[in-house]
Amino acid sequence: MSTVLATLAGICALGAAGLLPVLVTVGLRWYAVPLAPLAGAVAASLAATASLTFGGPLLDWFIGIAVLAAGAVCGLLVVRPDLGLRAEAPRRRGRGRGRAVDRVAGVVGFLVVVLACIWSLRGLRTPTVGFDARSLWVMRPGWFLHSHAQLLVDLRARNLVLTQSAYPPLLSASVAVAWRITGIHTARLGVTMVAVLDACALAAAALAVVQAGRTVAARVSRAWLPLAAGIAVAALLVVVAAGITEPFLTNGYADPLWSLAAVGAVAFGLQLRSDPSTRAAAVILVLVAGMTKNEGFVTAVALVVLVAARSIGIAGLRGARRRLVTPLVLAGCELAALAWWPVLMKAIHARGATSTFSASQDLANRTDAVAHGFSPYLHVLVLAVPLAVLGGIALRGVRRRVELGNDLWAWLALATGLVAVASALVTGNGAIGPWLLSTAHRITEYPAVEGWWIVGLWAVVAAAGLAGPTAPDGVAAADPTGAPVAVDDPTSDGPAVDGPAVDGLVGAPR
Repeated sequence: MSTVLATLAGICALGAAGLLPVLVTVGLRWYAVPLAPLAGAVAASLAATASLTFGGPLLDWFIGIAVLAAGAVCGLLVVRPDLGLRAEAPRRRGRGRGRAVDRVAGVVGFLVVVLACIWSLRGLRTPTVGFDARSLWVMRPGWFLHSHAQLLVDLRARNLVLTQSAYPPLLSASVAVAWRITGIHTARLGVTMVAVLDACALAAAALAVVQAGRTVAARVSRAWLPLAAGIAVAALLVVVAAGITEPFLTNGYADPLWSLAAVGAVAFGLQLRSDPSTRAAAVILVLVAGMTKNEGFVTAVALVVLVAARSIGIAGLRGARRRLVTPLVLAGCELAALAWWPVLMKAIHARGATSTFSASQDLANRTDAVAHGFSPYLHVLVLAVPLAVLGGIALRGVRRRVELGNDLWAWLALATGLVAVASALVTGNGAIGPWLLSTAHRITEYPAVEGWWIVGLWAVVAAAGLAGPTAPDGVAAADPTGAPVAVDDPTSDGPAVDGPAVDGLVGAPR
């Protein structure tokens, strides 16, 4: 079997494991396509953790978790049949022409994003394996295929130069699944599997921008302008993100996956209109980011808190106080899933499960070095910060009425991720100069890409401002007959008559 066919088989296995849960929770959305393999990768990560915790082969746990997840969502359909396979539809339930244009825009946006992502993987034509990929990410899959006793020895071994044995298992577990079902145990297959998962995370994040354009289009008079803007901006962002993450996007490193997944989680959970589909997409992407690398874990925990805070704020301001428990329960489940692996690593005393910190007198010098080391990779902030300020002044009302999230949520998420990666360097005990030279590019991928996503969403909002008047607060957009329009209420899973657009940082409008 060739590497191409083996990669296809591995991705299909992950996609099959995640397909039904994604279809039920996310619905029949175009962004459900890249989310399915990512959900399967989460299942592989949980399978690796369960295999280490209780014993038993990885593949058996993977199949068992996939079946359990499918059974759980089928049970959910029995309790809530209205959630089943929610079809994608524009917010304005107008005549057939508007709905047809929206559906065409969805198809075109999906195809453009997929083609852009395929083009971004052109680096795979050169069969390279990164140093960290060879020494960690595509070495550990073999560990997960060992017996339980041998896996414990591998994770605890003290004579290894490698210090990151305790890193989260999502990438290695996903590659191990592909190795197990294909019988091909090569670093090349590991690299291609990681690259395709990277492309899935990038496609999901870009399709969030397409979805933003479609959401905005239903609220303005000239719908074609935000639709075209969403598609064009999404394609450009894919190209920009691929440039930022290369060469690591195609040589097996873990940094692009957690960075792109975190960006997608911010887009769906904090920037788009809050509804059951976008919240489910955010959950999947948060878990991918947190189960991929330590920096992603810290960022994912912060994103869980931010998304829950936004959901609670929306429910509280809309008077749906009975729904305040739901985001808290969901956040608790996410945090439990994320914490399972690191807690287990400490329990078994795995290599790299503990951290050492630098002396306090070095913190100021290290902080200054980190600030100077990061600055060449964060030039996007020179554009994004003033653009966000100007957008907040000139387009604040437009952004609120087209129901995109308050821009401050995204900036909080960016700042959190930047602090997470900077803190690891500031508090570490390695020589800061060589450390920055070898890692600064990789670990700044998330804030750099997120900065461009903030710029892209403002471009869609600007297109809405140029597209004509939007429905004022408290007034429903009307179809051509003048009847009220039924739209999805962010605090419920069913349609409701449109009301004031609310999304708050302490009640601030969007």
